[in-house]
Amino acid sequence: MVPGMAPKPAPPMPAQPKKPQHMLVLGTGFVGRYVSERLLSQGWRVSGTCTSAAKKMELELLGMTASVLDATTSNIADLHALQDATHLLISIPPIPGVGDPLLSSHADLQTTLTSGNLQWLCYLSSTSVYGDCGGAWVDEDHVVNPKSASSKLRYAAEQGWLDLVDELDLSAFILRLGGIYGPGRSALDTIAKRKSSSRRQKLRESKQYTARIHVADIYQAILASMSIKSTRKIYNVVDDDPAPRSEVFAFAQSLIEKRYPDLAADSAESNSQSRIIAAEKRVSNGRLKQELGVRLAHPSYRSGLQSILDSWLEGNQ
Repeated sequence: MVPGMAPKPAPPMPAQPKKPQHMLVLGTGFVGRYVSERLLSQGWRVSGTCTSAAKKMELELLGMTASVLDATTSNIADLHALQDATHLLISIPPIPGVGDPLLSSHADLQTTLTSGNLQWLCYLSSTSVYGDCGGAWVDEDHVVNPKSASSKLRYAAEQGWLDLVDELDLSAFILRLGGIYGPGRSALDTIAKRKSSSRRQKLRESKQYTARIHVADIYQAILASMSIKSTRKIYNVVDDDPAPRSEVFAFAQSLIEKRYPDLAADSAESNSQSRIIAAEKRVSNGRLKQELGVRLAHPSYRSGLQSILDSWLEGNQ
């Protein structure tokens, strides 16, 4: 070193590349897969569980790290992704006679979650927990009154997950979803495939009001919830139009007839209007819009179904 000259400072250490966020989806069904595909396109790491080797292969082809998980018997602590995940989306429904299989089968679940990197947890529930409210508007502060066995299990699962996260330092949300529809799962698809209604769908035909939500808006709600810190927040995720199911099918049929006149609706769908009775509830999404700032891509089934039909037409070009 030359006398009188200060030594050169050491070069700064290169910045460590920031690790991508890591989402783990427990139960990668219709919603979980939709969310996963879009997070992958945004540069996230995404892991997910499923129930068969065939589904595991499908998820891996999307770019996910997939695992076959029997939630009633498998040891969830053995899921390597659970230790590394920063975000956890729970989309496994309760099981009759068991309840939420994760909460029922894994007493050490809180310890498992505490020891990892988890920052955010979201449980996908259902607006069915409100029960029949005589057609009244209900928000998240409305008293729940589940009537069916499945909705009672849903509400018990909500409480179980909220209790579990009470002592964890992370954001936790319950999203109460209306009836889910989207590409491949809509009134249009039912008509086009000439599928008959399921027993549950036929029971819904008598309702004057039905809550529904396009899967794209579920994804919006999930993303928006990641931007706030909350420990026990519940949001209704529904659109603005609680129209009866018969009205939705009539509109879907009108869309199809304009493009595919040879496809005819099942008479049970088109004639169900005569069996409608005033009941159930109209579910408010005010909190979703005001607190999370969600602007629905599909505020009504009309725009949602039109977008699905448009995607069909684009696919045929």
